[in-house]
Amino acid sequence: MRNAAAWVQTYDQCKGLRIDGITVDSRAFWNNDGIDIVDCDSVSITNSYIDAADDGVCLKSHDPNKVCQNVLVRNCTIRSSASAIKFGTASLGGFRNIRLINNKVFNTYRSAIALEAVDGGFIENVEGDSLQVMNSGNAFFFRIGERINGKKGRLENVRISNVSVEIAGNKPDSGYAYEGPTEDMPRNISPPIIIAGLPGALIANISFKNIEVKHPGGGNSMFAKIFLNELDSVPEKPAAYPEFSMFRELPAWGIYIRHASDIQFSNVKLSCGKKDYRTAIVLDDVHHLEFKSTIINEPHHKKSFYQRNSTGVVFK
Repeated sequence: MRNAAAWVQTYDQCKGLRIDGITVDSRAFWNNDGIDIVDCDSVSITNSYIDAADDGVCLKSHDPNKVCQNVLVRNCTIRSSASAIKFGTASLGGFRNIRLINNKVFNTYRSAIALEAVDGGFIENVEGDSLQVMNSGNAFFFRIGERINGKKGRLENVRISNVSVEIAGNKPDSGYAYEGPTEDMPRNISPPIIIAGLPGALIANISFKNIEVKHPGGGNSMFAKIFLNELDSVPEKPAAYPEFSMFRELPAWGIYIRHASDIQFSNVKLSCGKKDYRTAIVLDDVHHLEFKSTIINEPHHKKSFYQRNSTGVVFK
């Protein structure tokens, strides 16, 4: 399927859908989502190659009374000038029981995996296993928002394991026909793992196991800066369109978590290529978090961890 005028294919309220061994080459215009799964039940997307100007595989929930559930994405290779695999932004109902197994992501401008509960719906019970990410702007972006006043989302029970990530040092989709727009500047290269809930709406029960992330580093406070005594200057932006870059500069180069609880990191390695003014890990309003066998490699010696308004943080 090549160069659609808008979304390449949309499956809306389908049940028992099987997509296997397809190729999507749709880089002719923005809004060329590769595959959109909307409020469907029992879907498998396997052994496929997707190259899209917009999101590669995008799950959506248009109906507040429906759920997009029991979806498998396995053995797929995805390239996007937006995000490779995304839930939302339409998230009025919910997403449940999603498995992302043995996928590859390359040259992707935004996130490899973006989970965005921003319209009052929920995301729960998501498994991501065996993911390879090469030359991407961001690895994982988990977000609760409130684009509909009074309706905060819910995001919980996510398990990520066996992942290797290389974050791009330059624009990862440079040279493609429709590149992702340069936006939310100035900012240095963003942290590859961003978990951002809202006050009173914590992202909960998230685990990362066997993760290796290589970040180019090089963050320069003369270009953009948020120092550790300025965390309140990071905006909440509950009603904004969700993207990993939406907060502009963040005070961490590796992991930034705000408004979350019950988070686990096990056997995680973070590497920073060049000296960076930022701290590796920053926690703000995080509760019951455990780091087990976490290694941080950076070309300078300074404190690699900072927490504020947080409780129950344990290193083992």
